[in-house]
Amino acid sequence: MTSIKTYTSQALVLKYFPYKEADLILTVFTKQHGKLQAIAKGARKPQSKFSGHVEPLTVINIQLARGRSIETVTQVQTNKAYPTLYKDLNKLAHGIYISELIDQFTPEKEPNKQIFDAGIDILDFISISPEPELKIRNFEFQILKFSGFLPELFVCVKCGQEIVAGEHRYSVSNGGVICLGCSDISNTMDMSLASIKLLRYFNRHSTAGESQLRIKETTYTEVRNLLLETIIFWLEKDLKSSQFIDHLKTIQTPLTKL
Repeated sequence: MTSIKTYTSQALVLKYFPYKEADLILTVFTKQHGKLQAIAKGARKPQSKFSGHVEPLTVINIQLARGRSIETVTQVQTNKAYPTLYKDLNKLAHGIYISELIDQFTPEKEPNKQIFDAGIDILDFISISPEPELKIRNFEFQILKFSGFLPELFVCVKCGQEIVAGEHRYSVSNGGVICLGCSDISNTMDMSLASIKLLRYFNRHSTAGESQLRIKETTYTEVRNLLLETIIFWLEKDLKSSQFIDHLKTIQTPLTKL
């Protein structure tokens, strides 16, 4: 039986790098086939048919030819572009952070439609919202959940007893909430009741309207730190784009007058 030599899929372009004189090696996250690498021959030439279609953070319809070691792009058409991301450095930084998360959490050639749909949803939101940070925190939670790393939020990860409000901390290495009796303060993080409630909300509402929520700055900061430390733990490394976002916030903070 002869295998099909070409196939098509909807895909999100995560990144690319130059190859030889005029080619690009793309990393795309496809809805039907998972994350793939593919060569777009001649894509760097001014008159290339791929020009404008294979930029990172572009949703495309792509046709691929199977190869021994890498797929070859034969046709591509833009399904959705996000020009506002490229006009705003903060939006672009957030978009690149989303693409880096997807790239790091998805194995090659393993479809995950939940992550794909959540990724498109958050890019849609970032492109139009002046304050996307809370929804980005929700996406961080969702990518942990859909990758099999859902934090435990209801019972102690060590003894299995139901968590009592106010008598708990968070253990990154053990994967969730931990009661005070089982916790070691040197290896666990503070976790308020408000933070547990927000994460439980994320667990129930993967694409909810976070703009309707009103939370304290301290709760947001705590949840952000909890999620980031959890992501770093499972990936076993820091994310460059997250560090860049922090740097942007630092240089954009108005100077206090003396």
